[in-house]
Amino acid sequence: MKIIAIALSGGKSLRMGSDKALLEINGETLLSRTIRIALQVADSIYIVARSQQQYQHLTTNQKASTHLVLDQKFDGALVGFWQGLNAIADSLPDWILLLACDLPNLQSDILQTWVSQLDDLPKTAIAYLPRHEEDDSDQSRKQWEPLCGFYRWQCRESLAEFIEKGQRSFQKWLDTQEVIEIPHVPLTMLFNCNTPNDFLKAIQN
Repeated sequence: MKIIAIALSGGKSLRMGSDKALLEINGETLLSRTIRIALQVADSIYIVARSQQQYQHLTTNQKASTHLVLDQKFDGALVGFWQGLNAIADSLPDWILLLACDLPNLQSDILQTWVSQLDDLPKTAIAYLPRHEEDDSDQSRKQWEPLCGFYRWQCRESLAEFIEKGQRSFQKWLDTQEVIEIPHVPLTMLFNCNTPNDFLKAIQN
């Protein structure tokens, strides 16, 4: 099974006030940690970044299997994912591991477990993702967590059609597809650093 990882480097990080991909925990940036853990389950990783200069020093210190993809659109996570898919088009992986750059509790052993389950999924399923509860107008409903899970290579066609229609919502796209929920996901692994308070919690843990 060929797996390629795509990491989204964090966009504008407006809520954080600084580039969250470059924040450090125990002397390691969040992005470097994401790269290191992803490469324990993936053959290579492609980082969708807003600036080549901003992350060039990180990739040069990593393995040759780490690549930068310059974000040409600045149009959100879904389009960032699409640009990453275009960058690996010649590689023809079986699955893509898509990760946000700001998951301080990402664990390689859990990712390995998920990888071991991919062969058992229906061939018609385009993704294997966690879900989590969100409060929506006092009604609790489950939302997909799109930036910590696996996508089948064949998702490209439906994603292209969705984006061409002007749509930019991961949730709306996934709601039109067959997606399998990853069971028993530790909620701590899905914790991400969007704000300074989030980062403070990550450091304290």
